[in-house]
Amino acid sequence: MAVQKKMFVALKKIVPSEMEYYLEELNSEGLELLPLGEAGLFRFLFTEKKPEKTKYVVDCTEMNKVSYMQTAIDKGWELTGKSFNCYIWRKKYEGQDRPEDFSDKQGLYKHCLRQGLVMTVMAFIILALIVGLVYFIRLERSYGVQQHTIAYTVMLVTQIPFLLYFAWAGRKLLFEAKRLKEVIARGIYTKRRPGSGE
Repeated sequence: MAVQKKMFVALKKIVPSEMEYYLEELNSEGLELLPLGEAGLFRFLFTEKKPEKTKYVVDCTEMNKVSYMQTAIDKGWELTGKSFNCYIWRKKYEGQDRPEDFSDKQGLYKHCLRQGLVMTVMAFIILALIVGLVYFIRLERSYGVQQHTIAYTVMLVTQIPFLLYFAWAGRKLLFEAKRLKEVIARGIYTKRRPGSGE
C-alpha cells in the first residue's frame, strides 16, 4: 500500500473541528491517517485503502489522562496520536448513525482561547519587530548611512509570512473559542463544517 505524506496539516487545520472534517474527507477518499509520530506537528502520513466511514474527534481535554483514555478506548475509539496538545481519535462506523461526539467542550474552548491569544501576541511581537526594522532603515537613510539597510530589509521581508500566519491562526482560533463559548452556554454542540458560515 502506498503511503502519502501531507505536510503542515496541523498548522493549516489549526481549529480542531476543521481538522476533524479534513481527516474525514480524506478517509472518504481512501486515505487513512497512520498513527502520528514525533513529526506529527509537521507531517501526517496516510495509507491508501478502501474508503470507509470514519468519524474523527480532535479533543483537547483537561480531564485525568488515565480515566479519559480508558473511557474513550472502552467506547471503541482508536487513538491515532497527539498534535498541538490535542488527541486525535477515530472510530469506523456503518450506516447513517455516526458515533456520538465525546469531546471535552470546555477543554476545546480553553485550548482555542489559549492558542488564539498566543498566536495573536506573536503577531503583535512580529509587527513590532517589523516596525522597528522600518524605523532603523529610515534612520540609516536619513543619516546617509546604508551599512545595515540590506540586512534590515531581508529581516523585514522574512518576517511578513510569520506575521500573516500568526494573525490568521489567532483570528481563526479566537473565532472558534467564541463559537464554543456560545455553544457551551446553550448546552448544544454541533460540529461546524468549514466554510458553512455557521
